[in-house]
Amino acid sequence: MRCAQFRTALSARMDGEPAGLSDGRLDKHVARCAGCRDWLERAQRLRDRVTAEGPSADWSARLLARLGEEGPRGPER
Repeated sequence: MRCAQFRTALSARMDGEPAGLSDGRLDKHVARCAGCRDWLERAQRLRDRVTAEGPSADWSARLLARLGEEGPRGPER
């Protein structure tokens, strides 16, 4: 099995989706493969950065609140 298949499975597992491979098999591969270990660490850091501000619904609420404060803007003339 190639690393791309393990990385796809790791990505699915991070997203809470079926990985298609057992956790044991994934963990064993990551323990042996420096490239996949590095990929997983970078993917987890990226996920953490993206989700640090909370779910996307929070962004919508912030944006709508800000629009309410500033008022709607029409086309500039």
